[in-house]
Amino acid sequence: MKIYISLFLFFLIASNSSESLVFYSKIESHLIKSEDSIKYYSKRKRYKQAILHAKVFLENSYNNHDSSKIAKANFHLGYNYRKMDSLEKAYFHYNNSFSVYLKLGDSSSAGKKLLSMANIQKALGDFTGCKETAIEGLTYLENSSEYNSIIGLYHIISVALKEEGSYKKALSWNEKAVLLSDSKKIKNRSSVIYKNSRANILAKQSKYQESLLILSYLLKDSIVLNNKTEHARILTNLGRIKWLQNKGNNESESELLKGLHIRKEINSVSGLISSNIHLAKYYLQDNPKQALTFAQDALDNAKKIKNPVSILEALDLIVPLKTKLNIGLTEEANLYSKTHNKLTQIRQKIRSIYATTKYDNDKLTNDNLILKAEKAEKERINTLMWMVLFSIIAFSSFFIYRKNHQKKRAAIESEYKAEIRMGKKVHDELGNDIFYLMTQIQNNPKLLFDNKGFVLLEGLDKVYQKARDITKKYTPIKTDENFGDELMTMLNSYGNNHIKVITKELETSFWSVFSRNQKLELFWIVRELMTNMRKYSKASFVGITFTKVQNQLELNYTDNGVGFTNNPTNWGTGLKSVETRIKNLNGNFSFDSAPDKGVAVKIKFPV
Repeated sequence: MKIYISLFLFFLIASNSSESLVFYSKIESHLIKSEDSIKYYSKRKRYKQAILHAKVFLENSYNNHDSSKIAKANFHLGYNYRKMDSLEKAYFHYNNSFSVYLKLGDSSSAGKKLLSMANIQKALGDFTGCKETAIEGLTYLENSSEYNSIIGLYHIISVALKEEGSYKKALSWNEKAVLLSDSKKIKNRSSVIYKNSRANILAKQSKYQESLLILSYLLKDSIVLNNKTEHARILTNLGRIKWLQNKGNNESESELLKGLHIRKEINSVSGLISSNIHLAKYYLQDNPKQALTFAQDALDNAKKIKNPVSILEALDLIVPLKTKLNIGLTEEANLYSKTHNKLTQIRQKIRSIYATTKYDNDKLTNDNLILKAEKAEKERINTLMWMVLFSIIAFSSFFIYRKNHQKKRAAIESEYKAEIRMGKKVHDELGNDIFYLMTQIQNNPKLLFDNKGFVLLEGLDKVYQKARDITKKYTPIKTDENFGDELMTMLNSYGNNHIKVITKELETSFWSVFSRNQKLELFWIVRELMTNMRKYSKASFVGITFTKVQNQLELNYTDNGVGFTNNPTNWGTGLKSVETRIKNLNGNFSFDSAPDKGVAVKIKFPV
């Protein structure tokens, strides 16, 4: 091991001459001073060298069975990989550090590592996961004096709730962060971030005036004025929210561009992504070409840091813009699919890393509890009795509720089963008879000598296909927790070698707030749009997304097909059926199409 360290230092000195000599003079013992070397390179943003030293530090710590230093080494690796945007590796090492600290009984350090892990999940757009991790972190820190870390966990929970559309809860957690920050007189960059987040949540609730007051106040804060990163952030949000409040506000464009200019000046790649995204949305309606330029800049910067969430966010703008401007989409479609799959894999892997560690820690805790079980036997019996009593009351209440609910549901199920029987009857009685006639015509070629025979055969074939489609239409649809999978399967069934269907796979919890009737109506609406596309559009690309905005579902559909004249009087039965179903959901919609311009559909309804 000593030979290995000596060789490592020799090559380090040879490659970094004067700076390495300064560093080497600091080292008296590699076991004591190697942590200093990690900090030395981290401060100078030389993260690759910091990682090399951290790996040596980790190996030495393992060889010396020093658990405390193993935890520190893993933390340094997590920190430096995070700085290099290697999020998966960063999460892995933070998790290792968390696990060791927990076994050492250092709950304060364990909680801090969960804060770092939650931040990575937030960066990957896994808001459910980061919220769960942050709440777990609070169990280790909430009664400690680690106020900065506690406030950071409050903030993450607030951001996650905002992204999930729970704005009241988001404000509540944000208020906890701001109040604790103010009470402890914590005046730093983080305190600005929490107040900026509050402004963003208020804007989501359309409380623009309150939001703008906060941002205007922050713009005068000395911390913001002396920090270009925060100055650009506040300016960008100020311009964006002024535009949301009033699309004709001339100050919006100026402040968005000022924010972009500052971020270019300091070369903040993540900041440039944000500014370009907001500017693309600003120009989206009035100047699509300018919007596309900013969206493309956002994508280019997102590729630099290989951030899949930012790449998908930019593509969500580029795809409909290129469709509108009749620009090819093959490259973007392939990138979207590849990035979406990669992001899903990273999220699943990260969740798996933490889940395994949590299981091991829970098991260790349970084993300790079993050793103490005899001392608490009497308390357990009392608790069990109360639980049994509570269960009886809860079960009785649930049984009464269930019976009432079943009565209402039975009426709906009866109607739904009647529709299924009707579809089956049409297929059995109509479809089979027509198929028999087709067979007779095919067996008797004399019937096909004139043009009328060909027309008849073609017409019969269409009727037969229609009869099969009726049965397909009334096939039972899963509206339980598998609804999302059912919807994705249906959408993907419309794709083939000539048609690329792009969509986002959503968490199971996304659909939990929808009623059964809403799920059925939405399923039929989407299927009608996709069927209409297959029959008439000649499209090679279809994009469809689902988002929840202010307790509303927003469905966006776009294709690059032949389009149609946007006149409801010319709509066929399919589009009229879509219109009726949207009205049944108390929703509204807009169709944007013209011959050879593709189709864009936006549908909203309350949930």
